[in-house]
Amino acid sequence: MKLFKQNYPWLLVLLLASITYVVSCTHDDAIISSSGPKIERGTQTLSLTDPKVSFDKTHSNVGWETAYLGGLSFLTGRFDTLGFSSFSFDESNPANINFEGWVWVNRVNTSEPGRDKGCLQTTFGVNLSMTNDAANVAKIKSKSVEFSTTDKGYIVKADFTFRGVTKEVTGKLMYDGKTTTGTGASAKNVYGFSFSFQFLAKTDYQITSNNIADKISVKCNAIFRQTL
Repeated sequence: MKLFKQNYPWLLVLLLASITYVVSCTHDDAIISSSGPKIERGTQTLSLTDPKVSFDKTHSNVGWETAYLGGLSFLTGRFDTLGFSSFSFDESNPANINFEGWVWVNRVNTSEPGRDKGCLQTTFGVNLSMTNDAANVAKIKSKSVEFSTTDKGYIVKADFTFRGVTKEVTGKLMYDGKTTTGTGASAKNVYGFSFSFQFLAKTDYQITSNNIADKISVKCNAIFRQTL
């Protein structure tokens, strides 16, 4: 009896510990909340159908890059003649976003005139006398636009036409913001957008060249101005 009294406090501690263990093991698992990126968008709209809005070609560009010889450092270039047939943007409603842009292929510029005229224009099947010829105009036209789930961008499915072949591509459109320049009657809102996509030059567009890789990455930067 004396031995039981001496060990009683320890038995009580063991009993309580066992109850606590059983309760903790049979308790429902806690629900772990998922917290993705908090994406906030505004309500900015812009359209070339507005007579106050114009495309600022001087401060816009279309660049491209591909691995030289199919797997080495990047060969880069741009197109000097570009424009938009249409452009509409609605920051809060992607269903209202649409655009069609174009470049003249024979205005390719890699800062090496010999390469541009002797290699790339021949590879593309164009010459300097061409303007709006179908073979000389590469264009992209949006088909559907959705919100990106990872950032403030927009996922765009579009038809890309190059060398008379049209294929669907997927790209990302970003609204880069707005600022105001000038004062008084010369004041204008200035808007920036960027759009990037990739295409397979050899597989989909029958480009025959060992100097470039199949995959070509394109980055478009567009500036629009709006008279106040």
